[in-house]
Amino acid sequence: MWKSVAVAILRYKYLLFALLLALTVFFGWHASQVKLGYEFARAIPTDNPKYLAYERFKKVFGENGGLMVVGVQTDKFFEASFFNDYVQLQRDLKKVKGMEGILSVPASVNLSRVEESERLQAAPIFRDTVLTQEEIDSAKAVFLNIPFYQGLLFNHESNTWLMAITTDNELFNSP
Repeated sequence: MWKSVAVAILRYKYLLFALLLALTVFFGWHASQVKLGYEFARAIPTDNPKYLAYERFKKVFGENGGLMVVGVQTDKFFEASFFNDYVQLQRDLKKVKGMEGILSVPASVNLSRVEESERLQAAPIFRDTVLTQEEIDSAKAVFLNIPFYQGLLFNHESNTWLMAITTDNELFNSP
């Protein structure tokens, strides 16, 4: 029995080597095509009320795995040293590969209506330089009077300030 197996291997050694080489190349190519998936595995039945509520939530608000939110809870947010450090953090994050956009207090804009063209013009509330305490206080008054940002970028009751960072999904899903 073993003698006939050995004879067959020796007789067809080039064919078997070519077959082994072809299989190695084939499976090696497939291994290079492997991608990670970041979707959650369905652990509960699709008719579960919690799952249905989650699906309704996704339908209304969408799904973006490339959004990261950084929160800061402090009552010293608009003090010059803290605020300028926060602005520097935002600048440093913008330089990181894969960061697409940042929405935060220092990056907030004020929309004003242009009378002659009846269009809205966006103007930054805070300058993108080191600010003095007086400049911060002046811009803070403008920022806090815009109701759009209440609950989106800050919660005044809990002194919480948010920074939303969007990232490149293709970069983070790449091998």
